[in-house]
Amino acid sequence: MLFVTATVSLPLTTTVSDDLALAVKIHDASGVNEIASFNVFTTNLTRSASISVYVPGSSIYFISVRAFNPTTLIQSQFKPYSLQICQSDNIVTPTPPPPPTPVGANPDPYEPNDLPSVVLGQTPIRSFVNVGQQLTNLNFYTQPNTNTLQFGDVDWYFFYGRGGAAYRVTTEVQPGVDTELFIYRPDQLPPDNNFTATGLLASNDDYQPLNRGSQVTFVAPFDGLFWIKVWNKDQAPRVAGQTYNLSVVELAPNTPMPTNTPLPTLTPTPFPTGADQYEYNGDFDFATLIAPGVKYSGLTFVPFQPPTPDTVDNDFFKLPVKQGVFYTCETQDLAGGADTNIIVYNQDRVGIGGNDDISPEDKAQGRFQSRFSWLSAYTGYAYILVGDVNPPRAGEAQARSYSLICNIGLPATPTPTPDPNPPTATPPPLPPTPLPPEPTFTPFPTLRAAQNLVVQRFDAPRPTIGPTPTPRVLLIDVHIFNDFNRNNLLDAGEGIANVSARLSDERTGVPLAQGFTDADGRARFSLNANGPIRVSVPSFNFSAVVTESVTLRIGVEPRIAPPARIP
Repeated sequence: MLFVTATVSLPLTTTVSDDLALAVKIHDASGVNEIASFNVFTTNLTRSASISVYVPGSSIYFISVRAFNPTTLIQSQFKPYSLQICQSDNIVTPTPPPPPTPVGANPDPYEPNDLPSVVLGQTPIRSFVNVGQQLTNLNFYTQPNTNTLQFGDVDWYFFYGRGGAAYRVTTEVQPGVDTELFIYRPDQLPPDNNFTATGLLASNDDYQPLNRGSQVTFVAPFDGLFWIKVWNKDQAPRVAGQTYNLSVVELAPNTPMPTNTPLPTLTPTPFPTGADQYEYNGDFDFATLIAPGVKYSGLTFVPFQPPTPDTVDNDFFKLPVKQGVFYTCETQDLAGGADTNIIVYNQDRVGIGGNDDISPEDKAQGRFQSRFSWLSAYTGYAYILVGDVNPPRAGEAQARSYSLICNIGLPATPTPTPDPNPPTATPPPLPPTPLPPEPTFTPFPTLRAAQNLVVQRFDAPRPTIGPTPTPRVLLIDVHIFNDFNRNNLLDAGEGIANVSARLSDERTGVPLAQGFTDADGRARFSLNANGPIRVSVPSFNFSAVVTESVTLRIGVEPRIAPPARIP
């Protein structure tokens, strides 16, 4: 059996009235028996029509093309058409391809464009990219009949290039998209093959570190059309918003050309599986924003696209904090031998503190969770770094899962567990037997002669009233700063703003004044006082008693430097 397709097309532009209509018929070897027929009209939008038939064995077949309106044709008018015949061997049972099945996202305006033949069959053709144009909000609409589900969807586009000119093709991606880009020449591209390296001019996966977009630069070998193939390596379920942009630009002459080495095979580069949904978050700039009171589960130490199998993963998170509020961050649900370590940084990325194991008792019982509490000295963001004390290799990190939760307040005091075998109480000793009371003897009064009572007047001396002391005027300056150069002085750019300072009477505890540091980290208080004054800065656990005008400096030394990774 042979599968034969006949296609007749009329030109898209004509110089005469569009009144041409063609009748196309397929006949057997006798030229008499009609097998199939169809019509083509210039009034149709596509100006083409085709028909596919199955014919028995190898033989001669005739195709006739006849105009419906010969009376309107004159010798000075030429109305051309084209005829294309295709056949496929060894086809026994015609099996039409299954209809597209969407997975998650809706198709973009350029679908279906999963194969070059599908692109050329678009009505009208939509997947053509003009040089200097950017197509936006493209997505991957996976179809099961393209045999590319294991690599995600495949999108084909084409553009016109001038021979000798340099072109740059770039994709910009959103989260959930990881493109790989290929450029083909049309004269060598096999028909409808998504996995061929024949005719490949250039290819690229990730053209910048930590960027899932792709970019190729090449010189067009001739004037003509060039094919662009893009596929998505991210195998996460398709959801709305997972889009990419595609642009083609022509470069100025003498632009340095990077070396584009075609891939030896078209199989995407394997990366370890099991990366959590918040990757990439391996540094401060890409820290994942989290909320207080929300538990984030399923976190792993699988690195994002590691360059080597020995690459390890650190996870950075960003927590909104408010001045004067306590926060506690801790890891939970450790699995697969995970042993977490937490380090907390302020919004200037200066370390505040950290924790490996919550307590020696937890560590002795094999519980290697981490917990750290602190009082926020500002309103803004704090960074939480979580790593594994014994970091695994990239391919072994999927099992090292954990959860993270940051709560407002200090951790609750654990309720003491009653001892199942309490010690037996020792009964108290019996009281001694009291001795019998001694006999009481009634005393006899001693007779004395009567005496007159002497009354003496006593006047207490009145206190001497001295002059009222003049109240003192105290000037108290408070400087709060990050002492980066460690000179114990507030230098330009080191001040910490919006820190509360409080003054109270040391003898009575009565509050006298309260204020906040300005943008330079300074606060000044002027007050009348006769006794000692206590100055308190709760955010930094600072307290001092002063009796005269003074300048109090509170410097924070950045002793903790952000590590490259947690050992």
